[in-house]
Order: sequence, then C-alpha cells, then structure tokens
Amino acid sequence: MKSFLPLFFLVVIFGCTPNKNAQAIASGPEWILLYKNDKNGQHAHGNKTKLIHAVRKGYPIRIGWASGPPDDPRGAVEHMIEATFLTIANGKEVFAQVTPFWAQRPDLTSDSLSMAAIPSQSSWLFGTNGTISSVGVDFVKDATASYPPSQFRYGLSWYAEVPNTNWVDSPIEVPLWD
Repeated sequence: MKSFLPLFFLVVIFGCTPNKNAQAIASGPEWILLYKNDKNGQHAHGNKTKLIHAVRKGYPIRIGWASGPPDDPRGAVEHMIEATFLTIANGKEVFAQVTPFWAQRPDLTSDSLSMAAIPSQSSWLFGTNGTISSVGVDFVKDATASYPPSQFRYGLSWYAEVPNTNWVDSPIEVPLWD
C-alpha cells in the first residue's frame, strides 16, 4: 500500500496542473467589441481610438448591425461581416469596405423563417460616422442596380480580433505613413 502512495500523489499533482494548451487557447486571439456608433454616428459604446489602434496594428475587423422594425423583434435581423479594406480618415473616422455579397430577402414573419437570394450583388462601405454607402449589380440586367450609390444610416458595432485583452497597452499613436 505504501508503494502506491507516491504514485497517487504524482497523479494528483500532474492531474491538477493546468493544461498549457487550454491556457493558450483561452488567452489567444478573440473578437471583442471595440466601438459602437448609433445611426447618427454618435458614440454609443466603447472607444473609437482603440478601434483606430486596432486598424493601424492590422488586426482583422468585423462590423455588425441590425435591421428591421425596432418595436417588432419578429421582423429583425442581425448581420456580421468582415472588413476587407479599411481607411482611417483624418485620424478620427474609420471606413470599411466589405467583399461584395449576394443580396437576400428575408421572410421573418411567417411560421417558417426563410431567406431568399436575389440575383444581385451588393458592395457596401461602412463608416464609424453611421453611414453606409451601397452599390448593387443586377446580374439579370448585367447593369449597376443603383448609381449613384445609395446612402443610409445604421448603428454599427465594430469588432477586432485581438491577441489578448492587453493588446492596447502599446498602441500605434501615429499615422501609418510616419
């Protein structure tokens, strides 16, 4: 019985030691909400300066928004898309282009929810000032569906995939060309 006691303690000690791989995954990159603007481009949450730092550091950025009647949750959709081309304008606003995507028409009020693809593709440009500019291409007519681009406003949520929660400790304060 005494010979099993040291073995038992070794199993307990190593069995209770934190898994380094699990710690690395838990402390690895994660998507965090850095900034949110309302439809008028006003601050609603977070810090726009942190978003600008994340763009300057080259971190991936995603934009999220919701549409539909605010008083009827049955008619609401939430969208999330990755930015593919980012611009910092005058050091104070961020604009993000996204990969063109197929338009969709939701049926959200019937018993079975559905989305229908529309034979057009949209190219959108989002801004921390609440603006969205959109140009569509109608593949049936082989023509631009909307020109000049339509513009509308939404509250937007801006996320960045950051290496850890302390990433902003060494922000890039200067423009990229300095």
